[in-house]
Amino acid sequence: MRNKERVGVALIGIGSWSGVIANAVQRSGKAKMVTCYTRNAEKRQAFSHKYGCDQEMSFEDVLKRDDVEGILLTTPNAIHAEHAVLAAQKGKHVYVDKPIANTLADGNKMVEACEKAGVVLLVGHDMRRLAGFRKLKELVDRGAIGKPVMVESNFSARLGFELTADKWRWRGDDSGCPAGALMTMGVHHADTLQHYFGAVKKVFAFFNKLYTQAAVEDVTMTTFQFDSGVLGYLGSTYVSPRANWIYAYGTDGHLFCTLSLPNLPFDEYLQVWSVVDRYTSLQLYDKSKDKPEAIPLAVGDPILEEIDEFADCIRTGKKPETDGRGALAALALIRAAIESSRTGKQVRIADL
Repeated sequence: MRNKERVGVALIGIGSWSGVIANAVQRSGKAKMVTCYTRNAEKRQAFSHKYGCDQEMSFEDVLKRDDVEGILLTTPNAIHAEHAVLAAQKGKHVYVDKPIANTLADGNKMVEACEKAGVVLLVGHDMRRLAGFRKLKELVDRGAIGKPVMVESNFSARLGFELTADKWRWRGDDSGCPAGALMTMGVHHADTLQHYFGAVKKVFAFFNKLYTQAAVEDVTMTTFQFDSGVLGYLGSTYVSPRANWIYAYGTDGHLFCTLSLPNLPFDEYLQVWSVVDRYTSLQLYDKSKDKPEAIPLAVGDPILEEIDEFADCIRTGKKPETDGRGALAALALIRAAIESSRTGKQVRIADL
């Protein structure tokens, strides 16, 4: 019976992050890699050999397979909508790596197509699944810092020094990667912070292009106000050493969560994601204590959690934690920042 079998999935787009996704599928007892597709025949062959799956000559050939129930999209942002809509129309469930799309129009097309077809749409905002970031939300909800008043965050890396003008995928417009580091990395915290504190109302941002050769912004600073009145800051750069942290301030205390991964080459850096929680720490600064308290954290497997949840949603029909509507809220914050940086004015999310 199909509901007792592992869910057959196909991976589309074979880049660096696709290996992280495929490795999680291998660890899963709920999903199995059936086939793959990318335009590059050499990459396709290598992936097929490594993961013991078939390969297809076109995306359309993938969609024809009855044993493919779910599509894993790790393609460039600008073509997420094209692939997701086609998949939904063929009754295939969709997992798409963040961001959901480059534009809100494309993101809405994806959500509407999946809802119309009655298929799952799960967006890979995996950062909120890290043990430290999960625990931070639990403690905020429990009242550990009193009433929240402000949150600061940063997600940066030195990827910009590898970006050259010929790498079209990273152009700073809607055909590539608008907002640069903010869309690539900062969008994770755009999701996580709204998961903590609700919808953002107003946004103001500055972008700079300082050091990269590619035509994309490499330093971004975005401030915002939530509907609740909580204030927020999100920094993201392509030209600083790795930083990934959230600092939540309240009337009775503060919480500081940071992810400090080893300084490895990018390909090796990707290999640590199955044990990423080992590199995460969380501290509580309580108003009644002189020193911060280190909060113990479990070690999970956030990417595997996503893959297993995707399979569970396909089998049960339940709604995924990181669904399309939530991903649109994260994207709206980024698009508001783009507009604010362009105009020099504050932007209301409701006006997008």
